[in-house]
This record gives sequence, structure tokens and C-alpha cells, in this order.
Amino acid sequence: MLSKLKTFGFFILCFGLGISVFFSISEKFDIARDPASIDGKVFQISTLSSEQIKAQLSQKIKVRTTADGKKSIQFSGFSSALCKTYPEIEMEFQAEGVAVAGETPIMKVTSPCQPGQDPADMAAIFLPIENLLKEKPRSAEYKFAGFVAKVEFKNASDEWPREWVLTKVLFKNNFGNDKSVFFERTLAADHSGEHPIILNF
Repeated sequence: MLSKLKTFGFFILCFGLGISVFFSISEKFDIARDPASIDGKVFQISTLSSEQIKAQLSQKIKVRTTADGKKSIQFSGFSSALCKTYPEIEMEFQAEGVAVAGETPIMKVTSPCQPGQDPADMAAIFLPIENLLKEKPRSAEYKFAGFVAKVEFKNASDEWPREWVLTKVLFKNNFGNDKSVFFERTLAADHSGEHPIILNF
């Protein structure tokens, strides 16, 4: 009888350990898998690592030129649900092939996170490039009527650099739980196959 109880107890212990290992592996898999669960749309990033968010951004950020001379930065496939947790987006670009006293010019774009024309999607960020090019290059912050984004320049050169490489994206949270992603600055694709995101003036 005692032997049977020991055997039964050992079986229960092994079963319990097996269940805990299974759920531990399952939870890690859920976190590591593609966060886009509905039609490839990213609707949450709070549980993702910087590398996982970076992989999504590398595929989904699109820079396009509009017919009226603006630049559109589109977070294609990102849900507007993200804006509830991260109400502000900050993007940092570095000028390619330009240096001022050994420092690279930096352009920082800050915009509220908002729903787009389709309320389920994150709105694109529009930049008034033609308006900027009419301004004298200087280290300053620019805000133009009709545009929600503000643009700040540091280490400005005598002329506006025409090629900018995305180096950082920051999803800002009101409670300090920001999510930041850093990108390679070089124009050449690195060994991992990553291609830089370019914004041309």
C-alpha cells in the first residue's frame, strides 16, 4: 500500500512539473511569435522586445512623397489601438554624408499618435518638406500651420542635407514606459539583411 502511494505521489509530481514546463514554453512562444494576429496588423508592442518591434518597423514603415510636396511617413499595418498606450511618436534621423565640426546633423520628428482615415489604422505623419527648404538651415524647432508634427534640427549645416537615415523610433508613454528602437545608420545593408529607412528632401 505504501509503495502504491509513493508511486502515485511520484506520478503527480512528474505530471505537475510537466504541466508547468509546458505552460512556460507556451508563454514564451506567445511572446516571441509575430504580434500581428489579425490580417498582419500590429496591435500591441508592450510585451515585445526592441528587436521584435524593430523587425516589424523595418517591414512596415514606408516613406512616400505626396503630390503637393509633402513627405508621408506611414506605419503601414500598425493599429491605432497602440495610440491608447503610446500617445506620442518620436523619430530621429541622421544626415548622410554630412558633418558639422565633426558632428552629424540630426532631425527629430515628434508627432501625436492618431487614428488614420481608417480609424483602425495609425495615421501617417506628414512633413512639409517644401516649407522647410524655404527656411534658413539652423539648429531650431519648426512647427508649421496645418501639420501636427514638429521638426527639430541639431548640428545644422549651411545647406539642408537631402538624405536622412532613420536611426531611432520612440513610442512615448505617459507613465514613462517608453519603447525605443534603434536602427543602423549606414546606407549599406548590414550582414543581417537589414535595409535602412531613407527620407529624402
